[in-house]
Amino acid sequence: MRITGALLLSVAAALSGLVGVLMLGASGLTLAGPGITVIPYSDSDDSERAIGLAMGALGLGIWIIGLIGAALVGLRGSRSGRGRRVIVGITLAIAAAVVLAGLVAVLSVAAPASEYPQPEWGRA
Repeated sequence: MRITGALLLSVAAALSGLVGVLMLGASGLTLAGPGITVIPYSDSDDSERAIGLAMGALGLGIWIIGLIGAALVGLRGSRSGRGRRVIVGITLAIAAAVVLAGLVAVLSVAAPASEYPQPEWGRA
């Protein structure tokens, strides 16, 4: 029963983490530029970006709490056998790897070329 609970918690945590990654990507957060930047899109405003960033951070926070909860549920108990530890460990590792791979993929997106390119400095 503890293994089933840990599996369900890790799946729920991974889904909330992926929603958080999706929100961070939709808000335009990137590490491809000089540091952490938000890609300025012409069709959105700052409040929409702030909501997307907050929802992304909340989703990743729920992901971390869910993984900790799954580890506690799966590894606690009076008779913690080796098989249960292995299954819970593999499940947690897969859930963490999926969300981290999505986060790396989203944060490595470079800003698109500008619709209105500016001339190089001093050439106008």
